[in-house]
Amino acid sequence: MTSADVRDVFELPLTDAAPKKKQKHVGERRPKGISRELFSLLGENSAPLVIYQNKLKERPKINQKAKRWVWQPFTNNARDDGLVLHHWVQKSETPPEAYRFEKFNTHAALETYSDDEYERLLRDDDWSREETDYLMELCKEYDVRFFIIADRYIFKGRKRRLEDIKDRLCKIQRALLVDRHPLNTMTAAQSALYNSLAYDKDQEIARKEYLERLMARTPEEIAEEEALFIELKRIQATQEKMIRDREDILRLLSEQKPTSNAQEYLTSSGLSGLVQDMAATEKARKRVENPKFTSGVDMYSSRVSAPVRNMNGRSLRRGPMPDDAIYGVSWHEKLQTGAFVRSQRLPTIKASLTQRVYGILAELGIPMRLVMPTERTCTKFTQLQNDIVTLLELKRQVDRLGAEHDIQEKLNHGGA
Repeated sequence: MTSADVRDVFELPLTDAAPKKKQKHVGERRPKGISRELFSLLGENSAPLVIYQNKLKERPKINQKAKRWVWQPFTNNARDDGLVLHHWVQKSETPPEAYRFEKFNTHAALETYSDDEYERLLRDDDWSREETDYLMELCKEYDVRFFIIADRYIFKGRKRRLEDIKDRLCKIQRALLVDRHPLNTMTAAQSALYNSLAYDKDQEIARKEYLERLMARTPEEIAEEEALFIELKRIQATQEKMIRDREDILRLLSEQKPTSNAQEYLTSSGLSGLVQDMAATEKARKRVENPKFTSGVDMYSSRVSAPVRNMNGRSLRRGPMPDDAIYGVSWHEKLQTGAFVRSQRLPTIKASLTQRVYGILAELGIPMRLVMPTERTCTKFTQLQNDIVTLLELKRQVDRLGAEHDIQEKLNHGGA
């Protein structure tokens, strides 16, 4: 019995008689021009594309015929000597046009003056007629290029600054333009020309002197100015922050709500607590107003430095004295806990009377917010507000009674 029969009995799959051949791994072929070490670094990635560079210059494909160029003479109409020059141009059957660069040969249009206009409009004690004519000739020759004119300017050994030359020329042109074309009859171009001729010699001299001083600064001065500029920016930022904080505080004060609620005093416990607080306050006030024991130290010399003590060594709070105002000492009936703003002690005005109170304060020249809210000014301001509110209330009552009296009189006359 062979192995094939045994496999057939046990129903096993038959194996191939010939062994399978091992597949040979075919690697990528190394491109030409790359070393083996460099190619092995690429791994499984594909090699980058090589830019093709053609070392031969391609011949341009020209489908049209070559143009002919001729050596042609020309003259510049801007010249008066009739000089003939030559240049290369494309040959054409049309006659040659004017020289293309003639349009750039422009000159400034300067107003000229007669003897009568000079005597009437342009006479100046600092400028003679001969020097004015010399200036106009230079401006025409050098096309109003002031730097060149100032460099070439020599009239009888006298030098003029650039600002003097420009100021004199602008005054001449403005005077002639206004005389020949009044302001109410000028066109838009003439009005623009008139405005462009405005020149401030003193301001220009001051500007150049300032620039010269600016350029002559030392590095130490530059560093100091930069430090001052940074400090100025810091001060401005701080000032803006203070203004915003002040506005926030004023807004909070204007929206201040009462801290206590009247509902808590409606019960018996609330009323008993209120009575006890009032009794304690009254007791403390009497103790302050009637101090019994003081030390032998003089009251006036030790008012600020030494506290008042009794026989047992305990400090006692003394009450107000007649001369407290001389020493700047003030007493408060009761201070609330925590920090508070003094303007909170101002009386609250009804919403219906607020605008009328502010109007009366504006008529009196008193601001709504005190500039210096000291104790005296706050007291006076509070008293003034109370008087104004009382006055408005009395006026309202008088008006109401007056209206009722008028109605009653009308009824009486109607019944009669």
